Amino acid sequence: MNVEYKIRPVTRYIVTRYYANDRGSGSEVKGEFDNADIAHEVAYALCKDEHEGLGYPVGDERIKYPETAKGD
Repeated sequence: MNVEYKIRPVTRYIVTRYYANDRGSGSEVKGEFDNADIAHEVAYALCKDEHEGLGYPVGDERIKYPETAKGD
């Protein structure tokens, strides 16, 4: 019998939501993705939905949309 163990690099993209208000701050994981483009689309859609729900105007600095994943 032959047995072999290998180590392989894995790249994942984690979408997180950070918040800060008068009661404190924190962050939460919203998803993990294999592809940077998909992660960006999900993060952007989540941000846009929350932005619209809060009723803040376009360009409001309290909302920060995601940048593209680093390393792309």
